[in-house]
Amino acid sequence: MSRRSTPHNTRRLAVLSTHTSPLARAGTTKAGGMNVYVADLSRQLAHIGWEVDIFTRRDRADAPDIEQLAHGARLFHIDAGPRVSLPPIEIAAHVAQFTEQVDQIAQDEPAYDLVHSHYWVSGLSGIELARRWQTPHTVMFHTLGAVKEVFQQPEPSFRIAGERRVVACADALIAATPHERAFLIGQYGADASRVHVVPCGIDLDSFHPADADASRRRINAALPELGVMDGPGILFVGRLEQAKGAELLVAALPMIASRPEAQLWIVGGDERDEPERQRLRELARETGVEPRVRFASAASRALLPDLYRAADVCAVPSAYESFGLVAVEAMASATPSVATRVGGLASTIAHGKTGLLVGDRSPDAFAHAINQLLGDAALRTRMGEAAAADVAVYAWNNVAHSILDVYERLLSGREGSPSREPCCPDAIESLLVAAS
Repeated sequence: MSRRSTPHNTRRLAVLSTHTSPLARAGTTKAGGMNVYVADLSRQLAHIGWEVDIFTRRDRADAPDIEQLAHGARLFHIDAGPRVSLPPIEIAAHVAQFTEQVDQIAQDEPAYDLVHSHYWVSGLSGIELARRWQTPHTVMFHTLGAVKEVFQQPEPSFRIAGERRVVACADALIAATPHERAFLIGQYGADASRVHVVPCGIDLDSFHPADADASRRRINAALPELGVMDGPGILFVGRLEQAKGAELLVAALPMIASRPEAQLWIVGGDERDEPERQRLRELARETGVEPRVRFASAASRALLPDLYRAADVCAVPSAYESFGLVAVEAMASATPSVATRVGGLASTIAHGKTGLLVGDRSPDAFAHAINQLLGDAALRTRMGEAAAADVAVYAWNNVAHSILDVYERLLSGREGSPSREPCCPDAIESLLVAAS
């Protein structure tokens, strides 16, 4: 089958985001920082001059075959399993079909120079496609099963087995923080020379300091259910699941004595999460703070900068975050964060300078830290200014070029060398047998 031609000096990248579309709204079920990362990185690489094709599983019947993400970046919806949203562990059973469909589409396209997989399910397909196409394979996990188990979040053994297979076979692994790199090497046996630390990026044209009062007025008009004019705001942004810790903040609210009129804004989820909202409302009722706990569904990316600026404090009580995008976006907006001292949060927040880190993931500990910030306007201002200055390293232009350095290192090492069989030619088949 003939391939479509492309300029000989244009690099082409296949991005695999099997279990979630980069266009899904962050903060809804199984959509978060990874979705934002894949979309923004793809746009940046396309802007630099690469041709980027992203492949995701079709999870709704009306999803188009192809969507234009940006000039030079396309999103393909691939039929693999039912056209409904599925958890990643169930999507694993459709990895072989997904892989075949992507390969079939690729036959009509110019050859790809490199495959970049996101998350372990994508990595399984990436191993096989890299073998067929004789291209280097880069992987970013975003979260790791073995890390979640450390924080008392049990994961299926099949997931961890899949991650270990991907780690063993990938030509390069991208870790968002030194902590993640150490975990990949120490717990997964990754070859240290293949693991590269490149932080996640943020859009500093959108997330930056600005007039907080103007932001509150805009948020009050767009999300009146939050009542942002009713008192100081403690902001939670994220999925409504136990690991993200919104209930810790509800339980902490009665103990925040420095500003007893403070409001807790819980922004995340969609109509599927109404049972969890009801559970949080009941907890607020039991603790006597129900009128001060306000809810809104996951906000659009366009609203988020104003939402961060409208808040006095951004709270991130997660059990684990590989990077902590919410905290960094808040910092870029000059709003200090109070966050659990875990994973990437311990790297991105300078305790006492750009925010506060909490070692004990409990309502008492979060109430104490939030009290410090709400009770001291000068401290909030000082930390917010320091935070906004600190995040320049996460500008997408810097991050994209660091990713390109990894790509080019792989490509320069591969050019002129004989083709080779990868270490795991049967990755998909053997793991699916184990899963069944």
